[in-house]
Amino acid sequence: MQLIQTINNSPYSSIHPKYKTTEGDIVDVGCLTWDWSNMFLGEKRVIGIDPQEKYIPEGAELFKGILGVFDGLARIEETGIGAGVSNNGLGQWYDVLSWKSFCKQYNINKISILKLNIEGSEYPVLASMDKYDFDKIDQIAVSFHDWLWPEQKQQTQASIKLLESHGFTVIQTQELWGWWLAFKQ
Repeated sequence: MQLIQTINNSPYSSIHPKYKTTEGDIVDVGCLTWDWSNMFLGEKRVIGIDPQEKYIPEGAELFKGILGVFDGLARIEETGIGAGVSNNGLGQWYDVLSWKSFCKQYNINKISILKLNIEGSEYPVLASMDKYDFDKIDQIAVSFHDWLWPEQKQQTQASIKLLESHGFTVIQTQELWGWWLAFKQ
C-alpha cells in the first residue's frame, strides 16, 4: 500500500490511504472553500470548521465558528494571509468551541482524518487534547505555521513530540507550507 496519497493532486497536504478502511469521520478544521475535504464527500461523513466559510456542499456539515481551547466567543481579524483571533478588539464575533464540546455537539466518536490548518491555532488546540481525544483519531494532517512565524518552531517540535507520545508516526509531507502527517500504524 502506498504510504502517502496527495489530496486532490495538491502538494500541500497528504494522507495515508488507509482512511478508506478505517472507521470515522473526516474533520476539516480550516475548511474554507472545501478544497481539501471535497474528495471525501459521499465517501465519509465530512464536518468542516471555518468562521469565514459561506458555502456548505451537499453531504457536508459546517460549524461556522472557531475551534479553540474554550467555549465562548472571539473576534476574528483578517491578517493578510489568513485570519486569526483578534488581539486589538477589531473584527467580527464568532462562536468558539473547544475540541471536546465540538465532538459532543457533532456526535463524533471516531475520526478517520483530522485536518488542521488554522493559522497558528493548531498548537493550543493539539495541546488541549488528552489521551481519550487522540485515541479516537487515526490520522492528523496539519499545517504548522512556523514557516510564516519562525518563533513558533519550538511549538512545532513540541507538538510533534506530543503526537508521537500518543502513538502517531509523524512525517513532514510538504516543507514550504509546513504540512505534516501524523498517522497510527
